[in-house]
Amino acid sequence: MAKNLIVVGMDGSDRAHDALRFAVEEAHRRDCPIEVITTWREDSQDDTREKAEQIQEHVRTQILAAREGLPTIAFEVVQGRPEEVLVSASARADILVLGAHGVQSIRRAALGSISEYVARLASCPVVVIPVGAYQ
Repeated sequence: MAKNLIVVGMDGSDRAHDALRFAVEEAHRRDCPIEVITTWREDSQDDTREKAEQIQEHVRTQILAAREGLPTIAFEVVQGRPEEVLVSASARADILVLGAHGVQSIRRAALGSISEYVARLASCPVVVIPVGAYQ
């Protein structure tokens, strides 16, 4: 049974913006809504709730503002480790879309540690948008 939802992991990077662009195109094809998730961690000096909210505001006002005919898009700021939050969100999604970062080891060079974790454990198909897909 279709869950009729596309989930996008949003960390504010160019790759995450590319993932959202892909998700918008796919949502039009599937005629379904999108949920954009940004995480924050209480134990992190960098990943704060305020920063997560700023990332989502930037997406709303700068990345999506000029686009017309957008599908329904919900924005969620969730406390927790991004990989765990996204795997949990995959249970209610048709697909989960992420941008590739791939900066750590050779093994993870294609995906990145979060993308690799999510791709292995998600309850739905995971689409990882590679660098350069939307230039």
